[in-house]
Formats: sequence, C-alpha cells, structure tokens
Amino acid sequence: MSEPRKPTPTAAAKPAAAKPAAAASAGAAIATTAEPSTSRLSWILGWIVAPASVVAAIFGGGVILGAHNPDGWFARSVMWVVGIF
Repeated sequence: MSEPRKPTPTAAAKPAAAKPAAAASAGAAIATTAEPSTSRLSWILGWIVAPASVVAAIFGGGVILGAHNPDGWFARSVMWVVGIF
C-alpha cells in the first residue's frame, strides 16, 4: 500500500505565520464585523413583493369569500366595520 501524500505548505501560508499575533487578531476582528452585502433583488423581494403578496392574499380571500357567501359572518363583519366610517 502507498501512503497518502503530505500536503505541502503554499507560499501564501508562510507569510501569514510570520505576522504578529496582534495583527492577525485585528484582521480577524475586522472580517467578523463586516456585514454581508445584500442585493437589490433580495431587498425588493423581501420588502415589497412578500408583504404585497400577503396583503393581496388577505384581500383576495375576503373578496372571494364575500362573493360566494355574502350572508356569512365575515361579510357581515366587514360591512359592519365599513358602516362605522
């Protein structure tokens, strides 16, 4: 059987070991405090599309329920609230 090869250190790993501990910890602290960047598409989906779809589902469900069951409790309660104003 052949033994697995040992990994050889790369050139980039050698200078990192030569840095002082304070500089290495400061770099780690900066890397952990950076906020992840969000794209404009995720912002639009999270703050516009998702809430709009929830409101549309509630409104559409009320319209469908009121159209198919106009004498039901939901339609009467909506008409009562609208009648207040």
